[in-house]
Amino acid sequence: FFPAPPHPQRMVIRDIAKCILGFRMFHWGPMVTIGLITFIFYVTFDNVIVERRGRSPGHIETAWYIFSVIMLTYSYLKALFKGPGHAPKEWKPEDEKCQAYLQYCKRCKGFKPPRAHHCSVCNKCVLKMDHHCPWVNNCVGHRNHKDFFLFITYVLIACSHSCILLAPYTVRGAWIVFPKINRYPASVVLRIYKMLMAMVLAASLVVSIGCLWFQQSQSLIGNITGIEQWIKRKAESRHREEPFVYPYDLGCLGNIKFVLGSNPLLWMLPVRFLTVDKQEDDGIRYPVREGCGEYDLTIEQLTQKKLKKDRSFRALVSSAFNSSLMTSTHCTPVMCWRYGYSTVYNFPDCDERRLSVVKGDCLLITRVRRYWVYARKLPRSEAEESDFIPERDLNVNNVSGTKEWMERGWVPVGCLRKGWQQALRECDERQLQQKDDDGAKAAKKDASKKKVKESAATIAGNKNDHKTS
Repeated sequence: FFPAPPHPQRMVIRDIAKCILGFRMFHWGPMVTIGLITFIFYVTFDNVIVERRGRSPGHIETAWYIFSVIMLTYSYLKALFKGPGHAPKEWKPEDEKCQAYLQYCKRCKGFKPPRAHHCSVCNKCVLKMDHHCPWVNNCVGHRNHKDFFLFITYVLIACSHSCILLAPYTVRGAWIVFPKINRYPASVVLRIYKMLMAMVLAASLVVSIGCLWFQQSQSLIGNITGIEQWIKRKAESRHREEPFVYPYDLGCLGNIKFVLGSNPLLWMLPVRFLTVDKQEDDGIRYPVREGCGEYDLTIEQLTQKKLKKDRSFRALVSSAFNSSLMTSTHCTPVMCWRYGYSTVYNFPDCDERRLSVVKGDCLLITRVRRYWVYARKLPRSEAEESDFIPERDLNVNNVSGTKEWMERGWVPVGCLRKGWQQALRECDERQLQQKDDDGAKAAKKDASKKKVKESAATIAGNKNDHKTS
């Protein structure tokens, strides 16, 4: 009933296949992307530019359309094969004192450089990771950020141009042909269908990619990745003595130059010319704004991780759950019967995987939704029948990685043993109490500072009175 672990021989074959050039293209994301681009370009070029059906574009417009398609394809292939850049295996800073400011990756067995995050799909620490894109079958990060941004930019340009070229003939032809479809030959009807399908696909890409382009433009102007935006929002919402300052914001123009290059004439070409030297462009060190340190963001990450750890707790599994059932359409009625309709159709909107569990497993829950919880599976030795212990009470060595961390993912709430809600309420009460204590300490500190200032002002006033007398 539960899927068996992958065979060692299959894992070796898979690792060898990954080394073959072009392996990344044998994935549903690149295959669908290349298929859509090829179909839209072929239909537009064959019917409008070659056969001159509808509005005939001039030589300059035709050259611009072909140029945008070539740049689109070249940028996509560069983002696909070049990759984002990965942290060296078992990397650690030269200065051992800096290790206290960095996170340790148990899977890569090394420290994460600033702005680096571990990708569970690539199974590597990605430099300046923005997100893992299934359409590229790769991560978007330090080395291919410009290529990915130019790819979606040229997709918008080329697909919008295709809609403009296809619309006059397609709309007029569909208006005339479809009401009297039996009077026209099959070749004419098929041509109208192809052009209409290409125009609808191009318009759909313009709408969907336009939303992504707007999001990536904000990241480009702010020199901030999608993961760092989430860290920044949590840092600004948390109670702190001084406001959080994002250290990598170099100004609008400086941020654009950092990603697209120092020469504005080369911004729209998939060639990477940065303002920094090639020796410094290693993805480990990044320029920061004045008054900020190199490890300000990583220190904030460690603080947020500690707060998250204080809110985590353990729970036992009372019924089994097979994650493969969620990916099979014919198993949907079984899932609805076992866990409820709301659980099946209210899965968290994210790319994170589901976790298969069996009765008696011990889970460390870190996030809670209404119908799902995100948890790590702990060894059976950690399971206890009656205790729901917070993670901060567990003996975990984050640097050496001596604790046996296993799989993680989303699990339905119906699989958990009764009593986990009480543990969650206790963790929330502890967190609220901690916030109240921090607020009281901050208020006490502000009051003491105010008293010191008032006493200093009183002493200064007495000295002035003494001088005048």
